[in-house]
Amino acid sequence: MNKTNINHKFLFLLTLILLLAIPFPARAVELSQVSGELTDAANGPLIAVILPLSGPFVEYGEILKKGYEQGFSDTTGTTAPQCRVKYLDSQANPETARNLINLLSSEGEVAIATGTPLNATAWTVSRACEKNSLPYLIVGADQDNLINKKSVSTFRLTPKHSALKQMLTRFIAAQEPDIKSMGIIYDNSICATKKARKLRALCAAKNIDLSIWKQWQTYSNNRDNFYDLLNVVKERQPEILFLVANPTLTNRLWQQGHRLEITPEATIAIPTGTITTTPEVAAAAGKQNSPASRLIYAAPWVNPGNNLADGENVSTADNPLAAAGSAAAAVIINCLKKSLNLTAEEISKSMEATRIDTVYGTVDFTTEQSGHQNPAPWYLCRNNENGQTEVVFPAPEKNEAK
Repeated sequence: MNKTNINHKFLFLLTLILLLAIPFPARAVELSQVSGELTDAANGPLIAVILPLSGPFVEYGEILKKGYEQGFSDTTGTTAPQCRVKYLDSQANPETARNLINLLSSEGEVAIATGTPLNATAWTVSRACEKNSLPYLIVGADQDNLINKKSVSTFRLTPKHSALKQMLTRFIAAQEPDIKSMGIIYDNSICATKKARKLRALCAAKNIDLSIWKQWQTYSNNRDNFYDLLNVVKERQPEILFLVANPTLTNRLWQQGHRLEITPEATIAIPTGTITTTPEVAAAAGKQNSPASRLIYAAPWVNPGNNLADGENVSTADNPLAAAGSAAAAVIINCLKKSLNLTAEEISKSMEATRIDTVYGTVDFTTEQSGHQNPAPWYLCRNNENGQTEVVFPAPEKNEAK
């Protein structure tokens, strides 16, 4: 009898520990987000869009949400099954996102999950979705190994990080033998420093002068001193200047350097972090002779003003991430429309067979070693005086959106 009581106490304590593994405030937030969804099955299966709608990455979450909302509204009136779209806040916390997936999956309500633009959150959610056999469409997160050939139900619409490296490798190689000097300016964030070092290695392999790199380090503890920094650029006179920094620093350097006629015309902004953002070129769209309209920037899309037959459109003034959200919505609706039923297996098969033209270009998932990856390439672009995005590299005629 005593042994039985001990076993009961042990099981009680074990259960209590497991329940406490999720902090109570987090559980309350997650339950409050999904409570209404668990009782609304009569209105169709759920499309769970998980985004950082609070916390340090709320701006990215709101941009993506805007794109999803536009994409879902543009596809109304189709023959797709009736569905509910719910925007859930991950709070930029992988565990919160995992708990949301587990709560919804336990009720069998979700048709497909999508979103999670942060690498850490996408990694955690992809594992939770695979465990629950839940179709999952990643948008924004770029870590190469987020998906692989073992990821049966996980798909990624936006390009992986190595695609940017491949484009820059081709670009640098294409400058030989005419270009002899390049400069790299980077901010002090971990992501920017890592990307700048990789970019430096690509340039060094081509015997390109990178002296500006060493002089830039002189000001590493005072990187807001723009005039000292611009003097370095003026002294070295790089033919191509890479700005591997956050959008604020990038724009300030470019605007000041352009006004003083110090920065070269071939000044290129490389995005940092896991979210693809462009410099604030859109703010100057439509203004003639605006310096911002001439800044070249790397972006994983082309022809953002693309108008499709059904009227779907994302304007040039929108962030590429918004276009990705809009495209993701179109892909999901197209997938559900073609599924004979809404089982996870059937939806995954429909997603595998996806080939659809969107504002983000043609979406066509591969099933190679890299998993279900949409092979979206990167480009070097700039906005013209009319606010239209133009492809600088590779040659525009070879990369028109289908």
